[in-house]
Amino acid sequence: MIEYIREYKKYSSSYYVSEGVRTTAGVMLPLLTASYFGHLDVGIALGLGALCVGITDNTGPIHHRVNGMVAALLLIFISTLVTGFCMPYPLLLAGLITVMGFVCSIIGVYGVRAAAIGVAGLLVMILSIDERYDNWQVVRNALLVSAGGLFYLTISLLLYRLRPYKLIEQALGDSLLSMADYLRTRAGFYNEKVDYDKNYKEVLEQQVLVHNKQSLLREMLFKTRDIVRESTHKSRILMMIFLDSVDLFERIMTSQQDYRQMHLVMDKTGLLPAFQSQILLLAEEVEKIGLALQEGRVSIPKEELEELLKKLEADFVDVRNASMDDSNIEGFISLRHVLNSVKDIQSRIMTIHRYTSFDKKIGDAFSRTVDYTKFVSPSDFNLKLLINNLSIHSTIFRHSVRVALSLLAGFFLSRIFPFGHGYWILLTILVILKPAYSLTKQRNIERLTGTFFGAILGVVLLWLIRDDRLLVAVMIVGMIIAYSLVRIKYMVSVVAMTAYILIAFHFLKPGDFSEVLRDRLIDTFAGSVIAFIASFAVPPKWEHEQIQELLEEAILANARYFAAISRLFLNQPLGNEEYKLSRKEAFVKLANLSDAFQRMLNEPKRHQKKVQLVHQMVVNNHMLASHIATLSSYRKMAERYASEKFQPIVQASLGHLQGAADMVRQLPGETRLLSAEENFVIRDELKQLLEQRLKELAGGEMDTSTRQRFSELKTIADQFEYINKISIELEKLAARQQQKIV
Repeated sequence: MIEYIREYKKYSSSYYVSEGVRTTAGVMLPLLTASYFGHLDVGIALGLGALCVGITDNTGPIHHRVNGMVAALLLIFISTLVTGFCMPYPLLLAGLITVMGFVCSIIGVYGVRAAAIGVAGLLVMILSIDERYDNWQVVRNALLVSAGGLFYLTISLLLYRLRPYKLIEQALGDSLLSMADYLRTRAGFYNEKVDYDKNYKEVLEQQVLVHNKQSLLREMLFKTRDIVRESTHKSRILMMIFLDSVDLFERIMTSQQDYRQMHLVMDKTGLLPAFQSQILLLAEEVEKIGLALQEGRVSIPKEELEELLKKLEADFVDVRNASMDDSNIEGFISLRHVLNSVKDIQSRIMTIHRYTSFDKKIGDAFSRTVDYTKFVSPSDFNLKLLINNLSIHSTIFRHSVRVALSLLAGFFLSRIFPFGHGYWILLTILVILKPAYSLTKQRNIERLTGTFFGAILGVVLLWLIRDDRLLVAVMIVGMIIAYSLVRIKYMVSVVAMTAYILIAFHFLKPGDFSEVLRDRLIDTFAGSVIAFIASFAVPPKWEHEQIQELLEEAILANARYFAAISRLFLNQPLGNEEYKLSRKEAFVKLANLSDAFQRMLNEPKRHQKKVQLVHQMVVNNHMLASHIATLSSYRKMAERYASEKFQPIVQASLGHLQGAADMVRQLPGETRLLSAEENFVIRDELKQLLEQRLKELAGGEMDTSTRQRFSELKTIADQFEYINKISIELEKLAARQQQKIV
């Protein structure tokens, strides 16, 4: 029950609900107003325009949202006008459907918002193909649809002006909620009986979610002029929360250890469950901050959090003093590192807790030292990108052809068979077909399942509820659920959408909803079949065809991230901006790689080539990034331990990574399988320190300068060795992959 309450709180205060309420208001207000004055047809046209423009109002910088809505407004006017004039001529209409299907899909090459604009143009065309008007009525209908879109644009801008920071607060909260889930997943490594493969899979999935949400926030924050210019203390604090949350996420990644070895050595100490409990408490605190930001209130940390951390440290020291010897000394050093990470993470969380007060003094302390425009991708529309994608090798081109042919087939099917509403077949095709096969397959299943259960729910509601006012209220709730969940719980969204559509048709054709129900089920099935056939008739670019490039990019991005961090340990300068850019690039490339691999797993088995090798390389890339992030957390220690002795292992690791990237790209390369010991001359110093430390332990000396130097230097050295071993493993895997290709 607690879990359900938690999920409800996350959902109810999220920007997804805000989007759902905004879209529902934009559609229903003109519809209900026009209906009240006896002009239902006018209300339907206005509501359709509002819905189409609302589709493009995705979360993002305000000027991007406005540009998207204005573009959609122009497109739906033209689309409604041209469709109306083509209606008397079936062949001309078929040609329009084909051309619009291709053009409105190919513009998706410019990103998610551009794709949404294309969907708006197709949607208004599809929902207009069963209406016949004379010339004046065609123009009137196009103007009404545009007026509805303009009404939605006005509402959206008005809400933004009233609460300009609300959307960013909700997006920040959503990002922190994902980070809390990520932290909980990592806590799973401290279970006594942990399924390492399952847990690593969940960690990768959670990392992708966090990366994607942080990318969205970068766009919103760094491309919103008022925030970048630091115009108000609130905008400055929002920037501080984001920057600190990115650093917090990197710090969470630094807890990466050899968990199998840790369990072998430390299970008998009984300390690991205590560490897991503290990490889960920290996840709760991150979640608390996320919810507070979404709800617009101050977050209050748990009172006993500090005391629990002190108790954990005291327990660690007691167990270490009582049981540490030469067989487990390295295990205690690793666990000490975890403890330091937990302490640092807790400190950062407490700082973000304080930010949620939005105290003016906090905002005044912020100063911008980095050019944030370098952290976001340019969003200029260049014609060359479109021309380059007019090729059969382009994923978006194949998708556009697939959409065009599927819509044409659906149109002819609706004209050949007299049952149902033709636009429902086309609508089903439009919402199901996606550039990636895996998403199309998933949408197909969810659409069919959601329609079936939504139909049952709609029938039950119409049977139980006789009061029309209550039915309208239920319909509005159904719309809010449908539009707010469409991107996160698609099947539930379809259930709600089907139910409210049945209720809507009950008002349009009282007592005839059984026919509507039958037609919707038939048309949905027909559209799903066409979409399924099209997925194979015009095959997508399978993930195995493009994942090699993503692998190479991830390996090279990790190499640049490692090279940047290593400079500090080689007594070379590293600017803060350069460091953050290399970190951001590595995390983004990893997210792209993981996302592609997840899609690959959902494709037909015969198209999952070298899947085991690819999986190992994906996992190793994530482990590599975690260890590099861990190394970066020792930047302060680099001042004391920087040495040219690190140079051999740095060069060797970078060589292995370059070799792996070359072989992934199928370039000939010589495999350099050098071991860590051959490269790492600093091991001699560590051996001497260990011998000296063991003598001190035998003499009862616990806290000495030798202990500190050995512990810190070994912690740094271990990360270099982990990175080197993973680099060697990646090169081996790349060599095996190259052999299979040959």
